[in-house]
Amino acid sequence: MAKEEKPIEYERRTADTKTLAQRLVLAYQQNGHWLRFWRKRLAYGLPLLAALGVAPFLTGIGGGKRVFTNGPISGVHVIFEQDCKKCHSVSLAKVQDQDCKVCHDGPRHQANTIGEPRCAVCHIEHKGSLKLASVSDANCTRCHSDLSAHGKNVATKALEVTGFAKGRHPDLSAILKRDDRPLKLNHAIHMPAQPKNIRGIKLPMKCVDCHSFDLKGEAVPVTFEKHCLSCHKGELGFDVYQVLGGENGIAPHSKDPEGIGKLIRDAYTKALDANPGLTQRPLGRNLDAGASRGVWLETAVRDSTSYVFEKKCRYCHEVTQENGLPVVEKVNKVAGQFQKGKPEGPRWLNHAEFRHHAHRMVACASCHTKAQQSQKTSDILIPAIETCLTCHGSSGTPIDNCSQCHYYHDKTLEKERDRKTIEELIGSLRVGSTPQ
Repeated sequence: MAKEEKPIEYERRTADTKTLAQRLVLAYQQNGHWLRFWRKRLAYGLPLLAALGVAPFLTGIGGGKRVFTNGPISGVHVIFEQDCKKCHSVSLAKVQDQDCKVCHDGPRHQANTIGEPRCAVCHIEHKGSLKLASVSDANCTRCHSDLSAHGKNVATKALEVTGFAKGRHPDLSAILKRDDRPLKLNHAIHMPAQPKNIRGIKLPMKCVDCHSFDLKGEAVPVTFEKHCLSCHKGELGFDVYQVLGGENGIAPHSKDPEGIGKLIRDAYTKALDANPGLTQRPLGRNLDAGASRGVWLETAVRDSTSYVFEKKCRYCHEVTQENGLPVVEKVNKVAGQFQKGKPEGPRWLNHAEFRHHAHRMVACASCHTKAQQSQKTSDILIPAIETCLTCHGSSGTPIDNCSQCHYYHDKTLEKERDRKTIEELIGSLRVGSTPQ
């Protein structure tokens, strides 16, 4: 049988007025309390402290503006780090295109482009010392993955480029071209597989014997005077009968046939003046000994002129006739494509930039695999995309990025900006000075 539970009994408290009054401390107003002591002081002090704390951020004292930045800025803009308004013309707002164009022209990409992004969409600042031109591939492929939808009257066949890989990127268009330069150049003769010695010249030659690059990494044009003369000086010789001897029988490497003809005539005239007995020497099968001075001179000049233009010049050049005078076809600047009548033709890579300087540790033959077998000037020795993919495209590093080879802005349209004084650009800021 369950035990019966009894209710708990509570002791009744006395609640009369006298008892309650005895519990009160009548002198409480005279006793101090810490909360009452600090309440008024904190009510005035905390807002004052807050104002003092915000002041450095608003004035920039002690580098306080750094709290508003998204991170360190790139090296090219570091001089402006203490003056946000140089780029942010509107405080705490995104950089506008007109802010960038104060210094940068930023020419458009293509004239038929539909819609162009803001500068800051591709060139993202406050990421440290990264190169601003090294943009994300997504900025390129969002248009080039479907180029027909982002351009008007698009002529290229590469309408879907999604990355640098076979099947995702077109091959280099230069390999389908020809070099129609009127010049006879045989790489195979200059670089035989087995060492040779021809007329005292040791072969094979090295690529760098003719091909060099300036401080910017641009190819230095090949010239006869700098790269060929030391070995091919004999190709300038006109003294077909060997009567002048030495340097007297060497013509200049000139584009002026009349000038060369005059030099040949002057050389034989001086030789006859110095030694009239030269007329007693036969000139091959064309003239017997004992001819008159005039006949001997005309024969020597005629045969020597014909010899230098018809044989010597033709060793490397194409020679035609115009108004009875020989004309050596101009090869123009030996760098880039050849265009007749123009001193310099367009670049081989129309839509990309290649920097030999960045690849200077790579053996030339590793990329230009057909150079040693090339026997014609018309051979294009630019490598195919498969050669590039050996290093680029799948490394997972920035060398795979589109911006490594391609520029967005058309540099040929870039205009000179109005130059500014140092004071206008950086104001009171100075390199190495302590920001105020």
